[in-house]
Amino acid sequence: MNAHRSVNGYLVAVTLISILGGPSLLAQDDKKRDRALRILAVGQEPPWREVIQGGRRVQVTPPVGSLPPGRLQLSNAEGVELGEAIGVKLNQISSVMAVTPGTLPLHASGEGGLDSKAWYNLKFPSVAAGLAILWRDPAKGKWSGGCKGMLLRDDLGGFPAGRIRIVNVSRFPLGLTFGTEKGLLKPGQVLLRAGKSGAFDKVPLELSVKDKSGRWVRVISQQINQRPEHRTHVVLYSNDGEAPTRPVGAVVLRETARSPVVKRAR
Repeated sequence: MNAHRSVNGYLVAVTLISILGGPSLLAQDDKKRDRALRILAVGQEPPWREVIQGGRRVQVTPPVGSLPPGRLQLSNAEGVELGEAIGVKLNQISSVMAVTPGTLPLHASGEGGLDSKAWYNLKFPSVAAGLAILWRDPAKGKWSGGCKGMLLRDDLGGFPAGRIRIVNVSRFPLGLTFGTEKGLLKPGQVLLRAGKSGAFDKVPLELSVKDKSGRWVRVISQQINQRPEHRTHVVLYSNDGEAPTRPVGAVVLRETARSPVVKRAR
């Protein structure tokens, strides 16, 4: 009798697993997605416009494609949502998305739910943490329908404390002056520099681009001050929005240096 009940219990368990997909399958994606992805979408902000409605000033909604999707959601190969969507704001680093190495289909997620077509397919290498820098596709001139991207290591092994990382995702070569260093920063080039004992004290940083007449125009000019426990992102991007005042823009973000990690479910 005990053996009979045991076999029946086993058959019931097998039936439930076939219906529900199995407890291991339900938890499988969460178990595997132990790598940390953050997103930094860079680019020119759309101009601020207002109208008067009912005696009040109301912001005009920016044109479609002038901003990246406000929320991005990861899916599996079958298009099923994985984890939670993260918010994306232009020129700000997002919170952490839990991922696995490989090709990651990122979908725009809004009031109408998940866009069935992947907005961007990101290739994530076998690293503990990565920062995806995204920018508008210059051939399209819009954020809609996808973008261009670059994945950089975001853990302390790849971007330690006491460092500044300068990334040129613009389409222009840039003249660089950093302290006593001078040179040319090519499109797609990444520079990682260390401060004295990890600190920077009033170190001049200047980046310039040639205008149509061949004259060097300054893009960024500031002094870098950083404590040893911090690290600084400097990203140069093409100003390809409406009526740009100069061809290249810059975002400078300093943060306490730590490796982003995936929060464990309680």
